[in-house]
Amino acid sequence: MFRDRPLRSAGTGRIPGGSGLVASVVGLCLVAVLGGCAGSSDADIAARSVRGIDPRLTADQEASYSNRQSDLQPVSLQFVTVHENERSAPYYPFEGLSGLAFGDDGTLYICDELGGRIHGWDQSRNEWFQFNVPGGRYARPVDVRVDGFLVLVLDMDGHVLQRYDLDGVFLDRLVDFRYLDPGYDRLPTSFDVDVDGGLVVCDGQEDQILILDSFLNLRPTVGGTGSFQGQFRDPSGVVFLRDGTFVVADRGNRRLQHFNRLGAFLEEVGGEFAIDNPLLTPQGLARDEYGNLFVADPASGKVHVYDAGFEHLFSVGSELGLLASPEGPIDVAVSEDGLLAVSDRSRQAVLLYRILYR
Repeated sequence: MFRDRPLRSAGTGRIPGGSGLVASVVGLCLVAVLGGCAGSSDADIAARSVRGIDPRLTADQEASYSNRQSDLQPVSLQFVTVHENERSAPYYPFEGLSGLAFGDDGTLYICDELGGRIHGWDQSRNEWFQFNVPGGRYARPVDVRVDGFLVLVLDMDGHVLQRYDLDGVFLDRLVDFRYLDPGYDRLPTSFDVDVDGGLVVCDGQEDQILILDSFLNLRPTVGGTGSFQGQFRDPSGVVFLRDGTFVVADRGNRRLQHFNRLGAFLEEVGGEFAIDNPLLTPQGLARDEYGNLFVADPASGKVHVYDAGFEHLFSVGSELGLLASPEGPIDVAVSEDGLLAVSDRSRQAVLLYRILYR
């Protein structure tokens, strides 16, 4: 089911620092020519690269960017609405909800894994539409991301990453994981896309993370089965941060792991033996524009919220009340205007909250 929609503006990927970075680079070049103070040393640049920070940023820009990230922190979630299974609903039935993502214009894209469908909800019009599956074949969509004018959908049964337009029309297959790395039986379970088009993909078969550059070339893989730093037991969610580093939900080890853009381990959050660890089965991940992190945890029936420094702020669950509380949250997504969407496999519902900041 499709409908006419207004032309949307293209998404604009930006590197940290934006236009200010361009001005800073030009300024540094002029200072160098005029014999002023030199920019960052090669050692400083290398050190920031290892920590996963864009090496093009000066130390002052890095500090300013870090401060902007931590300006606002979530203090609570305010329930907005819920889309549940009702026979009169245009999306009925939700059979096995999985990944979801917001577009730049606020449209919400939702994967129904067991139903083999991808739904879209244009919240400005309160209209639903459904993607067309190529050739009418059965699909198992488990994760979705929006990249400019494209919607990327991960089909776990087909082992492919598909491309659609914003209205759900199939375009092509971007990556076929069966041929990406001969000799390995890759099972993609979730993914994220960076502003430069690079990808990180969770491999549930090998307990690894696949890193693909913007040309879709496979870099050295990260991890393997285990509980040491840099290893995984059922990696189930991944998200890029604004500085190009990424976080992985290590479901079986009850933790989050943070890596730089090259896949080098940086730090972990939680863990099976960590004191006061709220994570039971961390799965879907999302971040807001301030660097705060949202984690779907189906076993605990909660959504956990962390700040940009990975400090646990709060968790929400049954205390929200019968209508507003998640029961088995699988994935989360944050819109540009501060909405949090939660796909709940137990309730077969999509819940929407307003993020309240201080």
